[in-house]
Amino acid sequence: MIQIRKLYTRRDMFEVGTQLTFRDSDKKIIYFLSDHLGGHQGRIDLFDIQGKLLAEARQKSLGFFPKFIFLEDGHYAGSLRRYYGINHDMLFVKKLNWFIFGNLFTFNYKVFKGRDCIMKIHEVTLPDGGNYLEFEISHKEYEPLCLCIASILDYWAKMRNPSHSNQTELNNNLNVNYS
Repeated sequence: MIQIRKLYTRRDMFEVGTQLTFRDSDKKIIYFLSDHLGGHQGRIDLFDIQGKLLAEARQKSLGFFPKFIFLEDGHYAGSLRRYYGINHDMLFVKKLNWFIFGNLFTFNYKVFKGRDCIMKIHEVTLPDGGNYLEFEISHKEYEPLCLCIASILDYWAKMRNPSHSNQTELNNNLNVNYS
């Protein structure tokens, strides 16, 4: 039986060049993510609570269609690239054979491995009043790479729409939901 775990990070903290914490539903810190994107040697690093590097994404090219490679435990795991002429909201992770469907403006995404949905991302408001991104991930072993992918998607959303940080207000006004 699949045990889906939900992880959370504050939406307003999901910015390039910051260090993020991902918490479980009990507010316990599970992961730290550090990203330095936008430059030639851009990278994302995901660590567990003990400081062990679990996964990384390395930016291999610049421009409108940058390429990223994923490493897990220091070994090549796959690559992600946006392609000209293909809907930017449908992406493919080579080697892992993961499909990513979603919307850059609402930041609602689903990641599939074959027919199985392995991750859902959407924005939620928690009781403390803050806006959070909620990650529903089907298998614990997918979490490190899924969170690296989410950071790349956020980076692309901000490249495409510089006012992305104010997107929540626009989403509420449009009442759009792609989940």
